[in-house]
Parts: sequence; C-alpha cells; structure tokens
Amino acid sequence: MSATKLLVLGVVHLSGGAHGYQVRSELQSWGAEIWAKIKPGSIYHALKKAAADGLLTEQAEPGNSGPERVLYRATARGRDELVELVRDGLRRTHDPAMLGASIAMLPMLTRTDAIAHVNERVARLEAELVGQAKGWENPNPDIPEHVRDQAELWAGHARTELEWAKSLSKRLSEGAYTMADDPGSWRTVHDPLKMRF
Repeated sequence: MSATKLLVLGVVHLSGGAHGYQVRSELQSWGAEIWAKIKPGSIYHALKKAAADGLLTEQAEPGNSGPERVLYRATARGRDELVELVRDGLRRTHDPAMLGASIAMLPMLTRTDAIAHVNERVARLEAELVGQAKGWENPNPDIPEHVRDQAELWAGHARTELEWAKSLSKRLSEGAYTMADDPGSWRTVHDPLKMRF
C-alpha cells in the first residue's frame, strides 16, 4: 500500500489536482502496474483513504454528460507525507516496489536530502552483505543446498543494487535531475499544471 499511496499522492500533487482516472492513466503510462504492483482498484482506494486521512481534498465537479467526478488536490499534510514516503523508500531495503515509487518521485526531495537517503541505503546494503558473508563463513551443514542458492541470489541482487545506489548518489552529486531546491522544480514553478512528469 505504501508504494501506491506514495505514487497517488505524488501524481495528484505534481499535477496540481487530478481526477481518479487521470491518476490511473498517468500511472499506467509509467508502467507502474508492473514495477510497483499497482492495481487500478488500489489507486481509487488510495485516493479515498488519503482524502479521509486529510492528505488530499475532494471537490465534486459535474461530469461530461455523466455522473459527478471528484477532483483531488494535495494538502500541506499530504505533501509532507509524500516527502516522508520518498525518504522511507530510499532507505528501506528489500522492498522493490517502494524503491521504484521513491525513484519516480525523487524530485520531491532537495538534492542534499536525496543524497543523504540514498547514501543511507548504500550503508544498509553494505552492512547486510557483510552480515550475510559472516553468516556463511561457517555454514550450518543442515541448511539445504537450495536455501544456500537462494541466499546467494539475494546477495547478487543486493550487490547489483548497491552499485546502482552508489551510481545514483554520484549522479545526484553531479547535478542530475531537477530537485526540489533547483530552479524549475515543483517548488519553483508557479503553475503546477505546467510541470512535466
């Protein structure tokens, strides 16, 4: 649910306000149903839950020759929650959907903040890999071979992700992306509807 919540809040915020079908359409265009495991129904549930929690406002509007539709806009609390979710996704290991959602909303953070949280991910992955290596120095002979293969698969993923995270941190340090404190960011564009995803 966290990845869905993060992406829904992000799309609503960055668009300046959106209807449910617009949020769904935007996320489908990103392929989020694959990498974030988002189902269409969960988008509508996340919108309603975020509104109930005070993270979004709801405004009924007449539909185009149909029933009323709801326009959602992010509240200040919703923007704060969004930033916290992005930070959490960058730090949290073993949750690829949350990482993907955080990267999709990375420009919500200032450059310094983003680098700090990516570097925290690097440190956590390094510590996990060291811990796993120590655990396999004297392996329990009763552990089945296929379980050892699964552990090596995890370690391979972690090593690849570690190199990727180091590269992202370096690119951010070198000025990649328009971050929240850069000219042209979501904080500096006066009309959010002119933002481009």
